[in-house]
Amino acid sequence: MSVVGRPAGELALLLHGLTDSRGDFTYSSEAARHSCGGGFTLEVDVDAYYASQGIMAGYKQVTFAVRVVGSQTDYRVGMFITPFAHTAWSVR
Repeated sequence: MSVVGRPAGELALLLHGLTDSRGDFTYSSEAARHSCGGGFTLEVDVDAYYASQGIMAGYKQVTFAVRVVGSQTDYRVGMFITPFAHTAWSVR
């Protein structure tokens, strides 16, 4: 998974890593200090995961943009991804 910020309207990769066995992706509070005007894009490499399971998925990548208001609040973004469908939600 990658978390991409948009400082001054330009893309800049902030975080990149793998989810744990529960599917959680955790980042440090240091990353939250970056000012990106409240906009982040989450990019999930669906193809790599399903290829490791021997499955050819219909999606190569799932990407969506989220709005972050303030750095003092914890955010949780949930995703349910199957080889041919996906859904996402956000809780603050």
